[in-house]
Amino acid sequence: MDFPLRTRLLGAFVGVAVLSGALTILAGSFLINRMVIGEAERRVVLGLRTAHAMWERRLDEALKVCMVIAGGDGDIAEKLASNQAVDQHTLDELRIECGYDFLQMLDIRGIIFATARGDDIGVQASSSPIIKRVLFEKKPVAGLSILPLEDLATENDTLAARTRIRVLPTPHAKPGGPDEITKAMVLEAAAPIMDESEQMIGIVRVGTVINQNYDFVDFVRENIFTPATYDGKNLGTVTVFQGDVRITTNVVGADGQRAIGTRVSEEVYDQVLGQGKMWIGPAFVVDSWYISAYEPLRNIQDDIVGMLYVGILKKRYDDMRRQAMTIFIVVAVLVFTCAVFLSLWLAARLARPLSQLTAGAAEVTRGNLDYQLPHPPAAKRDEINRLTSAFNQMVNSLKERNEQLQHSRDDLQQTATELKQWVKNYLEALEFITHELKNQIAAMKINLLAVRDGYVGKISEDQREALDDVGRAINRAEEMTLNYLNLSRIERRELQVHARPLHIESDVIRPLLNNFRGRIESRGMRVQVKIEKDLSVQADPSLIQIVYENLLSNAIKYGRKGGTVILSGEQRNDEAELHVWNDGPGIPPHQMDKLFKKFSRLQPPPGAEQATGTGLGLFITREILRRHGEKIHAEGASNEWIDFIFTLPVPETLLDPKQG
Repeated sequence: MDFPLRTRLLGAFVGVAVLSGALTILAGSFLINRMVIGEAERRVVLGLRTAHAMWERRLDEALKVCMVIAGGDGDIAEKLASNQAVDQHTLDELRIECGYDFLQMLDIRGIIFATARGDDIGVQASSSPIIKRVLFEKKPVAGLSILPLEDLATENDTLAARTRIRVLPTPHAKPGGPDEITKAMVLEAAAPIMDESEQMIGIVRVGTVINQNYDFVDFVRENIFTPATYDGKNLGTVTVFQGDVRITTNVVGADGQRAIGTRVSEEVYDQVLGQGKMWIGPAFVVDSWYISAYEPLRNIQDDIVGMLYVGILKKRYDDMRRQAMTIFIVVAVLVFTCAVFLSLWLAARLARPLSQLTAGAAEVTRGNLDYQLPHPPAAKRDEINRLTSAFNQMVNSLKERNEQLQHSRDDLQQTATELKQWVKNYLEALEFITHELKNQIAAMKINLLAVRDGYVGKISEDQREALDDVGRAINRAEEMTLNYLNLSRIERRELQVHARPLHIESDVIRPLLNNFRGRIESRGMRVQVKIEKDLSVQADPSLIQIVYENLLSNAIKYGRKGGTVILSGEQRNDEAELHVWNDGPGIPPHQMDKLFKKFSRLQPPPGAEQATGTGLGLFITREILRRHGEKIHAEGASNEWIDFIFTLPVPETLLDPKQG
């Protein structure tokens, strides 16, 4: 549909504005989303690192407490060294002061002989990996342990109650899993007690049970995120997992209570607990989405026993992103509206002079070279006005040039008429001369053969050799005359093809070899005929004879003296592929493209007969094959051989019905 220029300009401007706006909104949405989510992920990663550092700090503090107690700064080590009983009340005051769930003294067999509270005296504690490490290495050790419920039950009923956690069904959790947590995750430290001779006489052991111990997670949250809430939920959350179960957390469930006993999503489970890798990104936590970071928690044996989690409520960042996008889209719509009104004004301003130019161009197209547009008032400052001035100048120039072309056309018409007459005279003269020369040369050839063969009297051997030289000159003259005669027929478009079925070997090759026998013998060459039996073509006999005469003449003239010429051919589908091959100097690769050009004379290769030709033989050969609808080309190896390859159609009566 053809629209006015103003409409198309407006459509173009509005289209550009719409496309630009859409791309801007898409790019802005992508960047805002990336910035907001990226900032949230950076924050949770930093929070996770901070939480991990605090976790390690708790272990270091526990280790230092054990080392101080074991170092004998108090009277505990002295009493142990002198086999005196350690007061339980003193140990309990020390435990409360340091903030641990249990503080115990063990002998070198790993048996508890003193405890801050509870009734663990006499219990074997060497099953703890921490105690085993201290007994073996006699060095202080701190780390994470998973202890059975029975180890805590005699120490303190409260610890045992905190340890037991019922596992709750959780959306997106991995299928299966425990129904209840019956083991405690413990931050544990132990240090050897050494006597004056540096012999270990006992062990100091302290520990904090993580199960339902909210001091650590709340402390980390307050230091990283502050206790802020958003939409009724904690903005930032910290969780410690035992396996995939939350054992201490400030994530709040749907009931408003801490989500103790809920499980992590299957996706996080597979990456953190299954592969031991950190997980960062959006995760479904209990009943809400959080930007989360998880890392595995390992015991001193480097086994993964749980996870440490830090997350930020994703809804807050989604709302921030929506607010930013709303503002961005409103601004974009305002800009687009302004662009539309500006486009209307620009389209009208641009279309008016262009419409005038279109009308002027139409007048000029109709031949009105006197047409002029109104002269612009400010042509030097406005491109449209300059175009108007240029249009008027162009019309004036066209008018002048049209007059000049009219005169030139008349001159060219007269010159073309003269050239046509000259060409006609040239072709008529060429045909007349070649016909006359052909008759005279034929008479000369007959008389020469009569003298040379002794029909008019006996001649000497020297005279015969001289007559042979004259015969060769007559043959060259005859060849040149025939080439010029054929060229005249081609130029006058009188070369007609009268095709008929033609047996290549018997109708063309054998008669031609009889005519060339003397020239072949004079150069001591051998001609081999390898034509496929009964090979026939649909072609003009006289023209195909000219083709073979030219190719065979060249093979004899330029081939190696005493060499071989091979005439071969075979049927390929509905065509006959024919070859004229000879060994000898061949043609250098850089001269191959000149072979079939009119009047092209190549430098005779070393060893070839030094004869000058018309440069028309191969040109005429190519034209004859073109008239038959076929092509010819040459292949060869320099200083070795050359092969002329051409095709001719096979008579329809000889075609295989399957190919027909």
